[in-house]
Amino acid sequence: MSGGDPGPTPDPDLRAAEYVLGTLEAGERAVMAREAERDPALDGRIRAWEARLAPLAAAVAPVAPPTRVRDALLQSLRGRREGAPDPVGRLRRQVRRWQGIAAGAGLLAAGLALFITVGPSTGPGDGRYIAVVQGGGALPALIVRVDTRSGTAQVRPVGADAPAGRSLELWYVGAAGAKPLGLVGTTPSRVTLPPGASQDGVIAVSVEPPGGSPSGQPTGPVIYTGKLIAE
Repeated sequence: MSGGDPGPTPDPDLRAAEYVLGTLEAGERAVMAREAERDPALDGRIRAWEARLAPLAAAVAPVAPPTRVRDALLQSLRGRREGAPDPVGRLRRQVRRWQGIAAGAGLLAAGLALFITVGPSTGPGDGRYIAVVQGGGALPALIVRVDTRSGTAQVRPVGADAPAGRSLELWYVGAAGAKPLGLVGTTPSRVTLPPGASQDGVIAVSVEPPGGSPSGQPTGPVIYTGKLIAE
């Protein structure tokens, strides 16, 4: 329909972040790559986000595709030689299944993309950090964005799962020991950091009785941890 409202103009910094995270459609990504070759400002935004997010790659374990993806590819190629109907369609369906299995890394990127909405950091060493808090599962439990200047942290639950009848409690673990930050809920929240919190600390989550630790220290197993990474 011509003459309609084209919608809001995409934020160029957010588009650069999505380009680096790999969340753009293939066509959009190709267009943006060509634009970056001609636009130094756009190229600079992309490079800035690459530098900002590159350390997070170390927090994502490599995932090998399942054997059935390779088998589906070979079967589709054989079917094409034999004149089997729509081999490409079958292969695409198999790839979609693999994409679902690999959703761990994709959801991590999605979680980070959601956190971008609060605005990019102004530069390295400005007191802003991200912790991808995980316990070895396919998904991170939490994504925690720390601002030591304001003494607060934003907590976004992703895959955190409390055992039945128990609570999950968030901790900042630094030179002075473990300090409680509050219970982990199911929606994003903001918590207050303990005095003196710095990049050297670790974010941890323990299993506690309903309502949290009665002693002010972790009493149950620590099931998730994450190091602070400068933005």
